[in-house]
Amino acid sequence: MAASYIDGMKPVEYSKAAQKSMSRMQPKRVAAIKAKVHAYAHGERVDLKRLVGTTLVRIRVGDDRVIIDERTNLVVVVDVGPRGGIYKE
Repeated sequence: MAASYIDGMKPVEYSKAAQKSMSRMQPKRVAAIKAKVHAYAHGERVDLKRLVGTTLVRIRVGDDRVIIDERTNLVVVVDVGPRGGIYKE
């Protein structure tokens, strides 16, 4: 996992699945997703919802969804993808 540490915010890590999904996206979409995740790590308000039956949360970024595990003081981006297919396991 790749970690990013910036002063005043929780560290952010991207799982291999998230990195793979983002590698297939257009750079503009990836930049928007990373900006929203880092805004969340800074403590800013984002469109956030808890996923039913899990400890995970999701952030909405346009038509994309970012699944995050935030049980510790670390923000772990579990997966990234379009709204239609991201919730299927």
